[in-house]
Amino acid sequence: MVNEKKYFNFSKEPGKQLSNRIVLNDGEPLISIITPYYNSKKYLQQTANSIFNQTFPYFEWIIVNDGSTEEDTTEFLSKFANQDNRIKILNKENGGPASARFFGVENATADIIYTMDADDLIDNTLLECGYWTLTTNKKATWAYSNSCAFGEQEYLWCPPFNTMKEKKENLLCGSAFIRKDKFLELPEYTKLPKEVHEDWYMWLKFLSKGYLPIKMNFYGFWYRRETVGRLNAINSDKEKSKIAESYLEEVAKNIKKNVGAIQFPITTDYCYTAYPKELNWSRLPITKKGEKKRILCIFPWSVTGGADIFNLNLIKVLKGQGFEITMVTTESTQYILRHQFEENVDEYFDLTTFLKREDWAGFIHYIIKSRNIDLVFESNSFYGYYVTPWLKCKFPEIPFVDYLHAEDWSWRDGGYPRDSIAISCYLEKTYTCTRYLKEIMHDKMEKRLDNTKVLYIGVDTKHFDPDLDLPQDNELKEKYKDKKILLFPCRLEYLKRPIFMVELMKIICSERKDIICLFIGDGSAKDKTLEYIKKYDLSNYIKILGMKSDVRPYYKIGDITIISSLTEGLTLTAYESLSMGVPVISSDVGGQKELVNDSNGKIIKTYQNVEKDLHNYEYSIEELEEYKNAIYGILDKNDKDKIEQKKLCRENIIKNFDTNKSMEQLVDEFNDMIKTGSRIDKSICENIEIAERILILYNELNKNYYKDEDSNINENVNISKKQKIRNFLWRFKFWRGFIKVCQKFGIIRVTKKIRYIIKR
Repeated sequence: MVNEKKYFNFSKEPGKQLSNRIVLNDGEPLISIITPYYNSKKYLQQTANSIFNQTFPYFEWIIVNDGSTEEDTTEFLSKFANQDNRIKILNKENGGPASARFFGVENATADIIYTMDADDLIDNTLLECGYWTLTTNKKATWAYSNSCAFGEQEYLWCPPFNTMKEKKENLLCGSAFIRKDKFLELPEYTKLPKEVHEDWYMWLKFLSKGYLPIKMNFYGFWYRRETVGRLNAINSDKEKSKIAESYLEEVAKNIKKNVGAIQFPITTDYCYTAYPKELNWSRLPITKKGEKKRILCIFPWSVTGGADIFNLNLIKVLKGQGFEITMVTTESTQYILRHQFEENVDEYFDLTTFLKREDWAGFIHYIIKSRNIDLVFESNSFYGYYVTPWLKCKFPEIPFVDYLHAEDWSWRDGGYPRDSIAISCYLEKTYTCTRYLKEIMHDKMEKRLDNTKVLYIGVDTKHFDPDLDLPQDNELKEKYKDKKILLFPCRLEYLKRPIFMVELMKIICSERKDIICLFIGDGSAKDKTLEYIKKYDLSNYIKILGMKSDVRPYYKIGDITIISSLTEGLTLTAYESLSMGVPVISSDVGGQKELVNDSNGKIIKTYQNVEKDLHNYEYSIEELEEYKNAIYGILDKNDKDKIEQKKLCRENIIKNFDTNKSMEQLVDEFNDMIKTGSRIDKSICENIEIAERILILYNELNKNYYKDEDSNINENVNISKKQKIRNFLWRFKFWRGFIKVCQKFGIIRVTKKIRYIIKR
């Protein structure tokens, strides 16, 4: 697990600016936002901007003036309401935030309430996510998201929900989506003293009634922290704290057992009836057809791999060309590059954070329909490949395209390229990042080539330019002066073989002391790598620096970049390194030799196999020697030859692999496909039954387990005892590994045959 705060950008406060995106509001409000107002002029406009920027326009905003004492409050709020006809101003005598909220809810139109204070902010997709999570989970009474504290304090708040802990500490944020009828069941709420934490009181009251919460797993709520705020005033006053505690303790007494919660990401169980279905939605689209070109991107996540950087670069180019972009992700992950993606898309939805998987297809369908999407672009999303046939059957006129980075023979006999081939009749075009991958798909996977095209990822040569002056230049040069620098920039995952690099450095350091290797990255193999570094006493020669938002300063001091992976497409680090004039020594995997050659580095034969040797740390001495000799061959060149090699490294990239050229070509092809529409035979889209069964198969076979000790819910109450045992065992990693081994060696297939013979 990474430290999310390290990557979270607290400066990206929602509502700093009002979006110029035109969103159409059709029909009655579906959410009533309730905001108590008391002397809050200072921050109200930013709060308003964060609300007006919502991707879900079907709301009313009820601001309850709770006897504010600021001068000209009535006139100020009246003028403020002129900004948008969805704002309603209510006035009452001062009675505290609980009283004001209840008064607002009594006057609300919608069945779903969202409570928020006048100085807090919300992510632009929060209303949409909150509406659909409550709509698709009928048993739940309220829903909340993770929260980000900003202002005078900065922290992230995302503890898992736990009923018994909630009795002692408020684990929830102060704002939530609540069913109106349940809110109005608490008339005593209006009589709470001002000292009581009214939000915590409500959560405890709901739990005492056995009402179910939902925890959405993204930072949708921004909580402003000030030293003079009401919360601090209560907590710092002993008498006020005692009053608050007495009320909370009294209601907490009635909570006797775990209530349970729907906590995302949620465990996926067997469900033989989870057919994809459209969400109940009959309103007009929120955007006009033809007003702009709109693309839906289906990606797995937003982390730090080469595929993610390619996706980010593509999105930046599309945004620069005036496209509207909706991004959907399908794998649970943490905030690493999410802020960077959000900055360049119009809306970002991580489906794992607010929807059960059985509702994903319906939500994507809703997005395509409500946004007037013109083209769907899919890359590396396992779920994306399985949902594409169903979506294509629903939208036969829309072009669907995909982009492939690499094959993986250790995963489902080829990985994503196999998935792409399986649904190629639904795809307008498939792009591969290397000629090697295109040939593999044709020669070994029998892929037709008429709709397949090579499009190199490339690199922004203006950004990765060794002549640029960077802030860390002098510091790093001084720190590593008189040393030869090997760079190992990658995610520290086992297929990248970081332990191989440690073994290589062990040999090198036994022969010379002028070389240091910088590991730039993080990942699941980090601990094992550190173990080997300590074992060989190499801490003075290997430095693990973690992930860096800007690697260019390290390329500027680097002598060689090493890529020792067991599998790759064509690594982004190779492009970046060569663009910075740093030669690359790489394993002969994927399309690496389409970029790396003897003029700009060295390709080394692979001695291991990803299927057999992922955790085999007994490396061939021949392979280690070849890497060592290649390293010495570059390091020991004379200065003139080194300068010439650096020049050749960069010239090749500028001439053949500049990402701007690749992106412009891709955008031109997107424009053509949008203009002409899909040319695929529409009869292919008539058999929706097979598309439905494909998704059922995916939901059955691709199960995920997430720990949720508080949950007492069994969504599949009708499953058999045997199936319950299977579901229980699937929680454990050793069992999942055992099943995969049995599948690989055919044990399960043989067992089924024997069982069939016995039954006969």
